Amino acid sequence: MDWNDVWKIVLCAVGGAGGIGAIIVGAVKFSSDMIADRLSQKYEAKLQKDLEHYKANLDNKIYITKAKFDAEFALYRDLTSKFFDMVKAVTTMIPAGYAEYPADKADREKYEDELYNRARKTTVEAQDTLNANIPFIPETLYEKYEEILGLSRGQLGVFELRWNVGYLATEEEKKKFSHEDYQRSRDILTKLSNLNKDLRTYLSKLDVLE
Repeated sequence: MDWNDVWKIVLCAVGGAGGIGAIIVGAVKFSSDMIADRLSQKYEAKLQKDLEHYKANLDNKIYITKAKFDAEFALYRDLTSKFFDMVKAVTTMIPAGYAEYPADKADREKYEDELYNRARKTTVEAQDTLNANIPFIPETLYEKYEEILGLSRGQLGVFELRWNVGYLATEEEKKKFSHEDYQRSRDILTKLSNLNKDLRTYLSKLDVLE
């Protein structure tokens, strides 16, 4: 049933009411027109808002070929894996919080050497992976990878002070970490977490050309 059918029924119902019927019909028609107009405006506003949202999404998208998308996905998966391994090793070598060590001095030295060797190995691997892909990484993301890498290399340098014969301090002092050293490990963990958030945002903007 459309509006014309409705008005025919209304006119038949109030037709016998004379002048007052005409007034009622006019009032009802005016109200229905006003409601219809408001609904139309509301619907048009919603359509306009949806259109603007759609256009904004289009503007934010980065359209690439499937081959390039697959290459970028593989690249960032490899980088994420290498940097996670590095950060895990470095923040175990110089912990961000409480850590337990073997009570025996010889066992502790052996354990700490293992931590250092693992941290050094994973740092070199993360560095090589990043450097090999510099041309393919957006500058903003590259700078954040490089910052984390630099902090991790710094932690290796802190640990290596114990073997520095030119560093005039006791053996115990050389092996002691400062508050800043522990804080640096916490900073590394935070920066890696923030980088991964930025990376998810970047990858969400990539779309494959059909």
